[in-house]
Amino acid sequence: MSDSTFNLFDSELDEFDPLEDTGADEEEDEGGDIAAISAATDTPGEQPAEPVDTRTPEERIDDLFKSMAPRRKVLLGILAFVEEPQTVTDVNAHVDKLQEDNFSVYTAANLCSLLERAGAIERVTADGTPADEVETEPKTVVVDGVEYLEAAEPVEVFWRITEAGQAKLDSDKPIDRLRALLEEDAKYATIYKRILMLCNDASGATTPTINGVVDNDPLVQKPRLYAPHFVDKLEKCDALEWRKAWFTTEIGKQGLEMLADVVDEPTAEYEEN
Repeated sequence: MSDSTFNLFDSELDEFDPLEDTGADEEEDEGGDIAAISAATDTPGEQPAEPVDTRTPEERIDDLFKSMAPRRKVLLGILAFVEEPQTVTDVNAHVDKLQEDNFSVYTAANLCSLLERAGAIERVTADGTPADEVETEPKTVVVDGVEYLEAAEPVEVFWRITEAGQAKLDSDKPIDRLRALLEEDAKYATIYKRILMLCNDASGATTPTINGVVDNDPLVQKPRLYAPHFVDKLEKCDALEWRKAWFTTEIGKQGLEMLADVVDEPTAEYEEN
């Protein structure tokens, strides 16, 4: 510890006066300290009740997806995967695959826990019984006349989508979002088509490559927009996905069909040299 740290401690100790008047009126409230200690040691039954979450499962799920927007596709991937019950191990492996090109601090266990708390998935046994209802009490065995408690075999747990989770999954319609985007942003139809065409290559397209065919286009000068703006919108519609490069998805290919009549003829005026 440095001298400056000691000096800081000394300074704080010098300023602290254990007998300093706290402003309490000793004559009017002689039991102040006792009351404070009593308040701090109240029995659990006397503690204020925790706020009750009155949201419906549907509301909790919607709020989760809003707060976890960057993980939306992974969360939906989990819901789709557990439409049929899946073991915890299989779900963990599936989530790892979903996130292999999109690192996240959230593990499969984290994400499943969040979905469970929201009411989107649940833990069940092989026969569909809620896992929390299964008792795993140790059983008594007798060895040489001596009774012992033997731990029960752990019950295999499966993740399964709930009714509210299924409703959320069914409500996700990326093709509708893409169609709406292309209608609302019709002014930039050539930009969207150019990006989707570029990323439809077998090897995808890198971010610098996309920037090079978008950022100098006259269409994006006023207001000033850049390629990532359009890539982000396409990704939110599941038309693009990142796999160490940007690739056009099946949804994106349907988007190209919507843009089939759009003529895009880039000129040297805005192509990057």
